[in-house]
Amino acid sequence: MPLLIVALGVVLLLVMMTRFKLNGFVSLILVALLVGLLQGLGLSKTYDSIVDGIGGQLDDLVMILGFGAMLGKILADSGAAQQIASRMVTVFGVSRVQLAMILTSFAIGITMFYEVGFVLLIPIVFTIVREQKLPLLWVGLPMSISLSTMHSFLPPHPGPSAVAGTFDASLGLTLFYGLFIAIPAAALIAFLWPRLPFIRAMNPQLPVSLITTEEFPEEDLPGFATSLAVVLIPVVLMAISAVGTLFLDDKNPVLPYVTFFGEGPVALLIALLAGIYVLGPAINLAAARRAPAQPLAVGAATSGAGGTSLPARPAPPSRWSGVSTSCSEAVKPIAMIILVIGGGGAFKQVLIDAGVADYIKDFTSGWDISPLLLAWAIAVVLRISLGSATVAVVTASGIVLPLVHGSGTSPELMVLAVSCGSIAFSHVNDPGFWLFKEYFNLSVVDAIKSRTSYTTVLSLIGITGVMLESTIIH
Repeated sequence: MPLLIVALGVVLLLVMMTRFKLNGFVSLILVALLVGLLQGLGLSKTYDSIVDGIGGQLDDLVMILGFGAMLGKILADSGAAQQIASRMVTVFGVSRVQLAMILTSFAIGITMFYEVGFVLLIPIVFTIVREQKLPLLWVGLPMSISLSTMHSFLPPHPGPSAVAGTFDASLGLTLFYGLFIAIPAAALIAFLWPRLPFIRAMNPQLPVSLITTEEFPEEDLPGFATSLAVVLIPVVLMAISAVGTLFLDDKNPVLPYVTFFGEGPVALLIALLAGIYVLGPAINLAAARRAPAQPLAVGAATSGAGGTSLPARPAPPSRWSGVSTSCSEAVKPIAMIILVIGGGGAFKQVLIDAGVADYIKDFTSGWDISPLLLAWAIAVVLRISLGSATVAVVTASGIVLPLVHGSGTSPELMVLAVSCGSIAFSHVNDPGFWLFKEYFNLSVVDAIKSRTSYTTVLSLIGITGVMLESTIIH
């Protein structure tokens, strides 16, 4: 019965948003309320779950999206994104721009959360699409697919790391085994998916509110090294944190500092401040170039030949005025994105509080199949039902934990099996689904066709790779 109610809730959500065009945030809250009541939570408990879900989902994600949007706008308005995009196209060529995005996403995604890597790379994607007149999904999908795979399959990301602790698995070996699955799987799907007919038929337009349409003269672009350094600041900080977490003892006095500066919001804030300082002059130069000349006040006009009054240039803006405008403009268009992601968190929390995870745990407890397949299947069912990859992997690992030692299965492969299951079927109860949908300017149906399909195929390829490795590793 709980799974039937979940299914009905998802169908109702799709009908409300596609048939009646109701706002996504409103639809998610209404469905969360209805599902909570049908699951027997009652009005008060359902309301508390919705509030907790919104808060829990948006806690540090608000800072990630906010700082990331501001940093992206500064990169775009200063010409830094254009500089990086132009260099990538020059080095790889337009025909291999997908390869450039895949390699960049691999490098960033090994240590960075999906959301952080996404908001960091999206301005570069938008710039390449605008300058080269390429389809948005042709460039953006390889980036998103690569980031999704790195985030879901491999430690030190939260889900795999939590499962590794449950199974007492080596993080280093899990990462090593996982790379042999994650890199080929992501590369295959990242190259294949944008070429599929149903993806090519979508062709969404660039979201006007999230892009900068201006093309900068070559001589006005900031230096490539400066532009790249700003982008790499959060990458380096989070990579140092990941390495420190793996190799430093918990009592090491350096570890708190390493982990603090490696937190996604903190790393993005530092990059934002650096971008403001080094790219601020370029933003003001662009603003001054766009501004029309203003006439002087009466009595202050200069005279040209024949005594004609000439317009005077406006006073140069302060160092920070253009930056302030960019930051303010960056936040406005992501307000609805934040609300919709919060609504997804509310729906997810209602499902968790209604005991759907416990129901699935009891339902699957008697399955007699390979521990690896069982771990993957349970994670898939939980992912479909709850939307939360973290809840899916933690719950699935607890169910199959007794099987790890008794079956002789490698604990590292068990981690990968559960992690592969947690990426499957990203849909309307997954907040990451809404981030993908809004930035790529897709309808709900098209987002399901593109994101839900690629995450599911990645999951299937992943468990296939795990089963193949299990014939060698014991």
